[in-house]
Amino acid sequence: MFIIGGTALSQGDPNLLTYGFDFHGYLCGTKPDLYAQDANATGITAPDFSKREVLHYFNPMQYSTMTLIPANSVCLEACPTTTIASGLVKAAFTCDYYGTSGVTVSSPPDFWATDYYDKLSALQQLNSLAMAGPCYPNFVPYTPVMNRCVPTVTEEQLLLLASANTGNTSTGDITYMLASMSGDSDKIQEYLEDLLKAWMVIVLCGFLGGLVFSIVWMTFLRYFAGCMAWVTVISFNVILIALTLYCALKAGLVGADEVGISNSGTSSNTTLIGNTTSWSIGEDTENAETFEYVTYLMAAITGIALLFTLLMIRRLMIAIAVLKVASQAIAAMPLILFSPVIPFVLNVVFFGWACLVAVYLYACGELKKDAAGNVSISWDETLQYMSLYHLFGIFWTTQFIVGLGVMFTAGAIAAYYWQRESMPKSPIKRSIHRAVRYHVGSIALGSFIVAVVQFIRAVLEYIDRKTKKMQEGNPILKYVMCCVKYCMWYLEKVLKYINRNAYILVAVKGYSYCYSAIHAIKLLIMNMARIAVINTVGDFLTWLGKIVVTGICGVLAFLMCDMDQYTDPDSANYLTSPILPVIVTVFIAYQEADIFMGVYEMAVDTIMLSFCEDCNTSGGPHYAPPLLMSALGKSTKKTKPGE
Repeated sequence: MFIIGGTALSQGDPNLLTYGFDFHGYLCGTKPDLYAQDANATGITAPDFSKREVLHYFNPMQYSTMTLIPANSVCLEACPTTTIASGLVKAAFTCDYYGTSGVTVSSPPDFWATDYYDKLSALQQLNSLAMAGPCYPNFVPYTPVMNRCVPTVTEEQLLLLASANTGNTSTGDITYMLASMSGDSDKIQEYLEDLLKAWMVIVLCGFLGGLVFSIVWMTFLRYFAGCMAWVTVISFNVILIALTLYCALKAGLVGADEVGISNSGTSSNTTLIGNTTSWSIGEDTENAETFEYVTYLMAAITGIALLFTLLMIRRLMIAIAVLKVASQAIAAMPLILFSPVIPFVLNVVFFGWACLVAVYLYACGELKKDAAGNVSISWDETLQYMSLYHLFGIFWTTQFIVGLGVMFTAGAIAAYYWQRESMPKSPIKRSIHRAVRYHVGSIALGSFIVAVVQFIRAVLEYIDRKTKKMQEGNPILKYVMCCVKYCMWYLEKVLKYINRNAYILVAVKGYSYCYSAIHAIKLLIMNMARIAVINTVGDFLTWLGKIVVTGICGVLAFLMCDMDQYTDPDSANYLTSPILPVIVTVFIAYQEADIFMGVYEMAVDTIMLSFCEDCNTSGGPHYAPPLLMSALGKSTKKTKPGE
């Protein structure tokens, strides 16, 4: 990847990404050569745009449709700032390139000139004022944004525009056309200003709040995980029983609240019928039968759930003990909560590098212009292969960083399980040292396998997009494509799960990757029921923690945004809308909660797999913490293998 990066940075032209193309396909800010079809035409000279760095769309009539149809544009040295409110002067108009405008003047300017309004005849100037070209008036000033001229519309400018002479074009039409280009940018600017003004809300409720409440939740789990787990299980069974009784009640199997209404009465109408007619609304037997079937179904589900709960009581006790031990392990080394910082920094640095290389690889292409005048970038075969390898490298490296994070956390947590009484002083530092020195090869192999599947999925996604029309006419092909994509997605999920547990065993026991993967699969199969209960309870509690932390931070952000300094229009920190600051706060809080709960989940998985490995030894478990031994109903006295 470093070779590809060096090639991209040395051969890529950043001007392709910095400057824009005019509607003839020439790049602003450069001195391009003529395209082949232009070189054969007479009177055309190669443009020198080295000082013309900004791109300007000079015809406001095309602003409302420029997302569908490319608008005419020219390269300028600076965005226009003089408007027709200042008078019908040359600086208040921007013209099409003289050589392509189709007009002639007495003293012709350069082929690529755009400031020849004063040289036009009176009729041509009148046509320009009426938006018929070749020059077009500047109704508002423009400012450069990423080397593109963007209109800046204010009320004062519109008042000046209303008093100015705009020919046959109404001020309302002009305002609408300018708003098509500037309205969204103004709204975005307001939202960004709200973010800057509410920085204290984001810092306090997002960053600090997410950190504090995540730690509080994990502390809560340490002491109340068992209570929450039992309440959840009992509530689930009670809800099922209540639903079953409700359906039985509606079906008439219990009590008398059967679905249906039974009434009778008489109605006479001597004018229309001449006799008395009786009417009756009988029992709705169809609905009653439906509820009866639903009752039987719910009774079966409830019975299975109760039976499953009774059979899983011991495993549920073990699951609760594992959650508590994981909390104890984190409490014994609180700095482990910040272990994800290292993978996070590595990911940020790598993605910055990968994006930079990808952008420069894109800029390595060759500019070509077709017969219709459309400009595109083409890449030779070598660049295409380099791009594919770069994509695969992104998949491989990101999975490698994930593996490092798992190794760092699992190695430290494992020290608590296996070496509580003689745990090293710096378990996190020692875990990082072991992972980097001894287990990099295992991480590279595991991440390579997952990266291959991800790359295949990316290729399938590309093929799927390219064959959409073909699939619309062939449902079998569409079905096959969906099945293959789903199978590869599922395979990736399975491999990631196996990798996670293999990395834990590598960190815990120092096995090789292949042996760890096979051994992890065996442990998972042998302890399937136990692991299922632990994962269910653990995932629910961590998911609930993420929701609670995110919700609290969001509510606090709303309350802070409702303070006078943010709601008073005269305040410097007045917010036009609290929505975006609150959304950003909630997003940051959720990400922090996800990171900290991820450490907790990693601790639970490590304790669980260590416990399964300990139980797999002769006479085990031997190293289980007292909580786990109590859940098994065994003595808390530690025994070593062979004793």
